[in-house]
Amino acid sequence: MNDVLLVDDESAVLEGLTNALDWAEFGFKHVLSAQSAQEAMLLMRDHPVDLLLLDILMPGMNGLEMLKTIRSRYPRIHCVLISAHSKFEYAQEAIRLNVENYLLKPVDLNELRETVYRAVENINQDAESFHNLFERNVLERWLYGRITTDELVEHSRFTGYNVLMRRYFSLCVRGKSSVDACLRALVSALQVQYPAYLLSEEGEGFLLTGGRDITWDILSQLLSPVASAFPGLVISCGSCANGSGEVNKSLTDARIVQEYARLTNRKGFLAYDEISENMLSIQQLSSLNDALSAQAPERKVSEWVRISLGHGENSESTIRHLYAITCLAMLESAKETISQDVKLPVMAPPYTPDHLQQALKEAVSLLSSAQERERQDYSPVVNRMIHYINENLTGALSIKQFCAQSKTNAAYIGRLFKEETGMYFSDYVSILRIRKAKLLLSSSNQAIGDIARQVGIYDVSYFTQCFKKQERMSPTQYRQSLQNTK
Repeated sequence: MNDVLLVDDESAVLEGLTNALDWAEFGFKHVLSAQSAQEAMLLMRDHPVDLLLLDILMPGMNGLEMLKTIRSRYPRIHCVLISAHSKFEYAQEAIRLNVENYLLKPVDLNELRETVYRAVENINQDAESFHNLFERNVLERWLYGRITTDELVEHSRFTGYNVLMRRYFSLCVRGKSSVDACLRALVSALQVQYPAYLLSEEGEGFLLTGGRDITWDILSQLLSPVASAFPGLVISCGSCANGSGEVNKSLTDARIVQEYARLTNRKGFLAYDEISENMLSIQQLSSLNDALSAQAPERKVSEWVRISLGHGENSESTIRHLYAITCLAMLESAKETISQDVKLPVMAPPYTPDHLQQALKEAVSLLSSAQERERQDYSPVVNRMIHYINENLTGALSIKQFCAQSKTNAAYIGRLFKEETGMYFSDYVSILRIRKAKLLLSSSNQAIGDIARQVGIYDVSYFTQCFKKQERMSPTQYRQSLQNTK
């Protein structure tokens, strides 16, 4: 329900306007009145209104002056101006102030009714637009992991999102055209059994769905016909999110699948579970990271490819798959050292072991160049700070300690580091420590406490807290997830 405020210095006019219409018929719950601009503004401070019928000529502050003032305070309010004088200047100013209508006294009842009817339509459209914007904002923050559980639950009362489902899946749609049409078709295919929430961006769309019994096999059965109807698009399905708190990871995995599809030139419906079963093993991932960290990474990666291919079948699909999952692993390894997205090239034919080695050499070179450009973008002092962090990652690290060694000002250095890297010193250190911890978790069976100490964190609870903040799962869960992909 909406509220309306009638403002006129003549009590007879106010009474006439009050009784002129059945305001409840138009959806107005309260009909308020004031006999001056000052009284009206005091009233609006405690009682927001949706529609204002305002006389222009009043003692003190006139209607036009009042409207200019409230436009800055209440930009969404709708207004109808009333005047006993047909002055061009008034009409001109009314247009500039974006009023619903400019009515002359005595007010024609039919014109008043039609004006209020149109105003209510506009009020409802604005409310719907605002609500849609609010819904989009909540969904976007939910998908990208930028909203707390408490806030998500609180906002669900207004958005209608079911945030308490047992399982969720994030889907991503990409293509040069028809993305919105594909999203609508996906919703139609799902909504018979499962809710679906959409977020559309330029050239890319996202869909979040969920349910108690939902699996990617069910999604594949429901959505594969849609994929067939849009052959030029890739519909990727992320991992299963167990509860609303894991939705962001599901979206991240859906985007990984999109990159895999690009690198292998796949189209249609593709799920994370399909490719994760054939991802690099823990041993392969560990040896690849060793190769990437070597002095001559191109040569080491070539050796790694030869060992990974072994003596098995070297078909086109096998080689393109190995190229794609290797590129994904390299991007994951390098993501903390490169601030911009790097698109590794699609492997061109022929699809032979020798050409695979050459393609990966070029990919490694591209990544190395991006990392070098990143380093060159930093000032000498920030580069020294990064070197200091890398050299002392297993011990105590602080800006104060660095400044004591380099005889620089801590406040200035901290601000400079944030400006150039986009991160606070402590966040940068934490990211590198967790990255190293992930390597240790993937390549050894050491206890969590021992790994924490090797990355310079001596409080296991704090280590777990830092790990969960960055990876959205505990170290134990991360290790288990790696073992499940063996």
